[in-house]
Amino acid sequence: MEEGAAGKTEALISSVASPLKVSVSSESGGNTPSTAASSPSTVLGDGCDFGSSGLESGLGPAVLDFSGEASESQISNEQSPAPSPEVQRLYWEGFFVNLPMFAGYAALFGLQHQIKAKFDFSDTDVAGSREFGVAVSFLYIFNLIFRFSHNILFGFMGPRGRTYIAMMAMMSSMLVIALAIFIFESRNLLWVYLAYALGGVGVGTFEANFLCCLTPLGPRTKHMAITAIPIGILVVLVGAFFLMGPPFYVPVTALYIGVAGLIFCGIATFAFRIPKVKSDKLEVETQGVRKFVDEIRQWRQWLPLVWHLPVATMIDMFTLSAFCPGVALYIYDQKHITLFPGVVLANADYFVIYNTFNMLGGMTGRILSYRLRPRHPLFYTLFNITGSIMLLFRIPALAAVSTFVIMVGDGLIYGTIAKRIDATVPKQFNLVALSFWLFVGDFGSVTGSNLISYIKIWVVGH
Repeated sequence: MEEGAAGKTEALISSVASPLKVSVSSESGGNTPSTAASSPSTVLGDGCDFGSSGLESGLGPAVLDFSGEASESQISNEQSPAPSPEVQRLYWEGFFVNLPMFAGYAALFGLQHQIKAKFDFSDTDVAGSREFGVAVSFLYIFNLIFRFSHNILFGFMGPRGRTYIAMMAMMSSMLVIALAIFIFESRNLLWVYLAYALGGVGVGTFEANFLCCLTPLGPRTKHMAITAIPIGILVVLVGAFFLMGPPFYVPVTALYIGVAGLIFCGIATFAFRIPKVKSDKLEVETQGVRKFVDEIRQWRQWLPLVWHLPVATMIDMFTLSAFCPGVALYIYDQKHITLFPGVVLANADYFVIYNTFNMLGGMTGRILSYRLRPRHPLFYTLFNITGSIMLLFRIPALAAVSTFVIMVGDGLIYGTIAKRIDATVPKQFNLVALSFWLFVGDFGSVTGSNLISYIKIWVVGH
């Protein structure tokens, strides 16, 4: 009887513990999955003690190392077939797919002042400025909505098809602004709502699905692709301000059309140069609302591994939308800006310098994110907070440094989380985990964008 009872008890413990194994890493020097699963603390998975080297012995709490190296190996072996040599090579073309999308994103948030001027909303027009701010915030609102709803509205296609939809939405956004607002000179604010909503659909759908398409191609390809983000922003924020200033005086209409052309080239690059790998084809066979619902129902397999990561992205996105450039566009909206005593620059020339620092910060953060010792991304929000405070001093030279510091934090947070999800989340839940991360993070950008007008009044005044 005792042996029978003991056997039943052992079977019960085994059945309860087994679902926890997926969220536990077998770090060297730490617990094995079966040992770790017996500890109640392992429900959080690995990744809460960021930077610890693991347990010295096999006793005590579960291993909570943030490096994710052993977890990546474990998940790769258990959840997906061994990658072929072709999959492991670097697909540098991913850089030129990601770049134009973020050039479009930069055109929407970085050139919004030119659209506002076209509608004759002066900075002293508080009501008009707030209404325009609501229209512009559609970029972040629809971005937030489509972080998850792409799984439902575009559920009839896989990640690759959704990537095409996203890029076409962003291209349409650029053309709406160029044609309706600048060429045909419509003063109907609904065009701004439409353009920024399309941009939000594009960015919200693109990031998770494009990253999901790159996941089977290996971390080097993904690292190369995410490094394109600050370069894409640079193309617009530095290139555009440079071209709009003396001696070129290129009209802003040409810039929006040029970005639309870049996105079209990105679509062609994605179609002909980024291959479909086995896991991407399998995704198409199991796509749709049913698959998304199944992934939500199986939240224990992925959510405990990532729930704590998007908090850092929320802070990051708030500082980006509110302070980088955000309110900086309104603090420094004079025709000439005194950089140093005796050094006076035209507004466009000043923002060439400002946005160059922005790009350098983003590049630095993304490059370092795959090379530094892993830490929880919340640690890197110190860069974002410090940079935001620096901007509020309203010193033009310090503002350029502030955007560099904020973008270093942004790059470190983005790269660290992208790498962590690939290393720990089972491959079949990669897309839903990426969507969750970006969805929660975008609450920060929506909040920041809607507070810009209030921050401007607080910092600059009416």
